[in-house]
Amino acid sequence: MHYAVSDIHGCYELFSELLRKISFTEADTLFFLGDAADRGPDGIRVIQDLMDRPNVICLLGNHEDMFRKVAKCHGKALNEDEQNAYDRTFRNWTERNGGRITWEAYLQLPRPRQEAVLAWIEALPTFYEIALNGRAFLLAHAGVGVYEPEKALSDCVLHDFIWERMDYDRVYYQNKLLVTGHTPTFFIDPACAGRILQRNNHIVIDCGAVYQGTLGCICLETLETFYVSEKADHSMV
Repeated sequence: MHYAVSDIHGCYELFSELLRKISFTEADTLFFLGDAADRGPDGIRVIQDLMDRPNVICLLGNHEDMFRKVAKCHGKALNEDEQNAYDRTFRNWTERNGGRITWEAYLQLPRPRQEAVLAWIEALPTFYEIALNGRAFLLAHAGVGVYEPEKALSDCVLHDFIWERMDYDRVYYQNKLLVTGHTPTFFIDPACAGRILQRNNHIVIDCGAVYQGTLGCICLETLETFYVSEKADHSMV
């Protein structure tokens, strides 16, 4: 079977429990839609788990993008403009987006493992398309940006796929389901808090694990949803 999950945000124990709940095996495939780390306690552990699994297909999230921008420049000689840009990125990631705990754990890794983590992030694609059981799926971390019917995926830029918020009251594609994370479902519809949202050919799978303690997953063949929960103790920062 094919499953999709997103926005683990360092909640390693929840992720492990979810894999047990769906009885995930080597015969299955898991799509991870980005934001493995930050805010939660075990982001580097989640990243290493994902990168070591051959049957997990991972996409780039905005938190991976911030991570790689910092890691690529760390320890390098930079000119004044480059240093200022690096400092802004570092502060935005570590102070506003919960990246400090990830960065500190990353620096504790042996150098070869640091390089492997960075190479893994650098290779992550921004979207994935697949057809299963007569349904077509487009998977991306945030979506496809400001949508227009004539806009091709090749016309989208990185920001569209990993940062831009979607209009979930609008049908973007008549003939495919758009599977995204990035925006916790309780922000879209409070009645959907802690649950996957399915409407208007959108499937939103970020259940706010690091905020409200629920990690959701969907089976793409059946559209069956699965959840694991714990009491969240992380601030929304």
